[in-house]
Amino acid sequence: MSQNNGTPSAVINNSKDLEWFDTMPGEQMAIRIHSNQVGGAVTIMEARVPALSGPPKHYHKDREEIFEILEGTFRFHCGDDEFDVTPGTSVVVPRGVPHAWANIGTDTARILFTFAPGGIDDFFTKIGRTPPEGWKELSENYDTWIIGPPLLVEQK
Repeated sequence: MSQNNGTPSAVINNSKDLEWFDTMPGEQMAIRIHSNQVGGAVTIMEARVPALSGPPKHYHKDREEIFEILEGTFRFHCGDDEFDVTPGTSVVVPRGVPHAWANIGTDTARILFTFAPGGIDDFFTKIGRTPPEGWKELSENYDTWIIGPPLLVEQK
């Protein structure tokens, strides 16, 4: 966060300037707000998620994860609950709660997620360059504890 006479200034990033990178097979992400822009307060990411795809079941010890559905339909498994969400829906997953999610549609969907506090940014840029057998170690270095397989879904 830049300072002007001790007063924080706004961080402005335009979607047309995003730099997209590959993460999981077929998935792309972009950092909307890097935690170093806001003193570590948050990390905000956007993802383009292919149909019937999502991350393994995991949890974060030190941060909340907040999702905003932009396009498509996603199925979430959070703790003991499972539910489907559509555009305009927000989901807050408290720290320590196991969760997984998947795009259950037939087309690529978009999701925005915020981590509070931030500091997890580099995990996403590295995972696409890491072979699957290295994901567990990489994840744990970024407060992401993998505890199960991806959420498997069948088309409705």
